[in-house]
Amino acid sequence: MTRRFGGFLVAEEPSLAIPRVFVTEVLPQLADLAELKVTLCVFDLLAEAGGYEVPLAEETVYRHAALRASLKRLGSPKEPDESIGRGLELAVSRGTLLRFATGHADGRSGGWYLLNTPRNREALGKMARGVLPPPPALQEPDGPQPAIVPERPNVFRLYEQNVGLLTPIIADQLIEATERYPLDWIEEAFAEAVNYNKRNWRYIRKILENWATEGRGAAHEEHRGNRQGAGTLDPEKYRRWQRTRS
Repeated sequence: MTRRFGGFLVAEEPSLAIPRVFVTEVLPQLADLAELKVTLCVFDLLAEAGGYEVPLAEETVYRHAALRASLKRLGSPKEPDESIGRGLELAVSRGTLLRFATGHADGRSGGWYLLNTPRNREALGKMARGVLPPPPALQEPDGPQPAIVPERPNVFRLYEQNVGLLTPIIADQLIEATERYPLDWIEEAFAEAVNYNKRNWRYIRKILENWATEGRGAAHEEHRGNRQGAGTLDPEKYRRWQRTRS
């Protein structure tokens, strides 16, 4: 049962600072609730950690109690990791967050996030080139400095590796596709386009649209001669179903 909120105790509770540009420019673009919740909780974690320039470990975002509770549906045993991952991927794709990995001498690696600010972009670039040492949070006592590797959004890498140069217009369309379809659908659509030597986004987007309306596996049946996975799936019904998976 939903509990009615009793009101803000503004004189007693600590406040959370969020850049106004998030409300004026980013918020109107957000279509996925997971991305909104993840981004708000990142601001909460940054405030707790000490400011906008603090790197956040990926596992810290996944452990955020309020975030997990908000993305876990009643009666569902499935943990909300998939929704959190989708929210992070969208935030990186949109440019709200910067993602990078740390590589250690013993082969271990870790995922990290920075708020996308000019100062953080500059610092990340310098750390990746070895000009700037990583902050203490990324290092181990008495150990060598880890390698810093900036990471592109997964869907951007798919496009660049299989199609070509990424343009701003295509980037926007890839973000919209990530909001609408699971990443494994997008990965398989790219793979199918490569198999048929149709390396263009229009063809890949058509595959995804067909899977959403005709059933996954039914697209391009003229090539396959069968209807595996046939059945209709209205896009709006799919989005509602996707929101209840976690």
